[in-house]
Amino acid sequence: AEVTEGALAPAVEAVGTVAYNDSDVELVQARNNGFVEKLYVRAPLDPVRKGQPLAQLYVPEWVSAQEEYLSARRIADTGLERILEGMVDGARQRMRLAGMTEDQIRLVESTGKVHAQFTVHAPMSGVVVELGAREGMTVMAGAPLFRINGLDTVWVNAEVRESQASEIRPGNRAEARTPALPGMVFKGKVSVLLPEVNPATRTIKARIELSNPGGRLKPGMFATVNFAQRDP
Repeated sequence: AEVTEGALAPAVEAVGTVAYNDSDVELVQARNNGFVEKLYVRAPLDPVRKGQPLAQLYVPEWVSAQEEYLSARRIADTGLERILEGMVDGARQRMRLAGMTEDQIRLVESTGKVHAQFTVHAPMSGVVVELGAREGMTVMAGAPLFRINGLDTVWVNAEVRESQASEIRPGNRAEARTPALPGMVFKGKVSVLLPEVNPATRTIKARIELSNPGGRLKPGMFATVNFAQRDP
């Protein structure tokens, strides 16, 4: 073969583990004091779809706000709209301030009835990684009920040898393979090189974000990562 001049890129390979993408998280909290009457998701790590019912809550403060609004609207319907228009708007605003969503308010307006129970729905598809609700329990305003992690993307935290860390920069391309899915290659980029050296292994952790079609990559899986040549 003819000798040619060129640049030889050093090969950097590391092992790591798949983890949840902590930037793809939704926290479902209690908006007001109330009671959990029914749970539709009962165990951590249960998969959920966006819009899926999670729990049914009874919130006394919402009941009183609805009663006030419906009373004001019934009075306004008697022909005193101009005088009582502000009262109806004020009652609607109090429902908002009590923590009710626009969909819940529209339900009260369309049915003309007080709804004592409301269903909490999943704001995104993913996995329930934390479950803080149990049937029959009392919840306080701001209490976390569900923590949902998406699975469209995941992180691989790769342990890079300290001597090779200078070859890796955020934005570098990377390919990951896992023994659990032989023959499959997952491509992504280095999102960050964490500013800490493990004193026991003398490694630095590189975080690679990967797309995860079909949710095939599961948190906890082992992965081998090959880093591409450093971008100029």
